[in-house]
Amino acid sequence: MYSYEVTLEEMLQARENRANRQRQLISRYAVPLLSMTINIPGPQKSSPTSKYVFHEGYRILMWQLAVNQMTPLHREAYHLPTGPEAYIAVQADTQILKKWAIAIEDEHPLGRLLDLDVIGPHGRAISRDELGLDKRKCLMCGQAAHICGRSRAHALPELLEAIKALVDSYMRNRQVVKRV
Repeated sequence: MYSYEVTLEEMLQARENRANRQRQLISRYAVPLLSMTINIPGPQKSSPTSKYVFHEGYRILMWQLAVNQMTPLHREAYHLPTGPEAYIAVQADTQILKKWAIAIEDEHPLGRLLDLDVIGPHGRAISRDELGLDKRKCLMCGQAAHICGRSRAHALPELLEAIKALVDSYMRNRQVVKRV
């Protein structure tokens, strides 16, 4: 199987491209924007696992909007070598969207692997801090994720194994539910 390892320069360029696309969509639609990527460490950002996680996250996000009777004004999704990305422009309260995004990140079985940003119509991202919520937790130890990530507290192979176990468990549980 072919695997591509992205460079730091490619990841930085992808981040810049994402910020530009976010600005374009906010300028065009003048409504809050949901921007979705995945949190999978390491240089391989486009894999069957990352695509599966992304698809499930996108599916649950669209379901959440439908249940709340919010039709996106615009949506687009890409599977790039630097990882999958989606953008959804929706007429809604920015803080409510952020609360839903956080609920998915914190409560969905794959939520820890999703990065759901909400950018207000004025171009500023809404943070967990603004809503009085704790920072995201580490997949491995429960400490603040940004601390473990910056200090490289956990070895990449052990993180990838934990992610694989999480995704495998989710897939098994979904198959059981489908059979019932």
